[in-house]
Amino acid sequence: MRINRVLPLAIIINTSALASSIIHDTDGTPGRVTYYNQTALNVMVTQSSSAYNIRVYAPYPGNELPCQHAAIFEKYTHTHLADAQINGSILTAQLERGHEYKEKYIEVQCIDNSNSSVRLRHNIAPAPKIKLKSKMTASHWQDGDHLYPGFYQDVRYQATLSIDNSEETGFCTASSIESDAPLKLEPWHSDGFINDIISFDEPTYYDARTATISAQIVCRNTGGTTRMVETWKLNQDNITRDISTYIN
Repeated sequence: MRINRVLPLAIIINTSALASSIIHDTDGTPGRVTYYNQTALNVMVTQSSSAYNIRVYAPYPGNELPCQHAAIFEKYTHTHLADAQINGSILTAQLERGHEYKEKYIEVQCIDNSNSSVRLRHNIAPAPKIKLKSKMTASHWQDGDHLYPGFYQDVRYQATLSIDNSEETGFCTASSIESDAPLKLEPWHSDGFINDIISFDEPTYYDARTATISAQIVCRNTGGTTRMVETWKLNQDNITRDISTYIN
């Protein structure tokens, strides 16, 4: 006699209940805001600009507690990076170093209005990348006296600055730290842009008392804040350059 194997009804029901549909980031690209239609969440908004401390606003009107679990993953490998804490409509997660330049997504598992389990994804950009190639030339040294230090009369700065924010809402600012540094940005760079390449070729001036020209570029997006500092020291015997990049 042939015996047919039949799964218990309880197992079938539980398996079905565990299945979740995935709703990807609706525009497919990283950005501050992702909107969703007719599901557990209407929107997710990345409030942070940190590579290590993620904060996402995820309101759920009409449902007291629709989301049970959230986590951060690498986008292309789907490697789990960290679980996220759910505190009302705020999701927070802490990431270890080493993932700054990788695109990520936060995935939130929720129950929608039809009592079905869904997983919603919201993309997070890599931290901004700033690259700078530059040189400083100086001529016509003027000797100082007992009151004023010596200085170069003619100084010229040449550079190519490359910025990649990886998302339209990324923005950058530039500021001088010492002397009137020639490394500057346009006002629209603080409004949001994906990437840009900027060339510099101009005379510059410096304070002979410090013999230093220094500036910084700071860029922010959903994946972090990148700060690059360039410092030139101009002495009669040599001209030296130091450049450092910091990510937060």
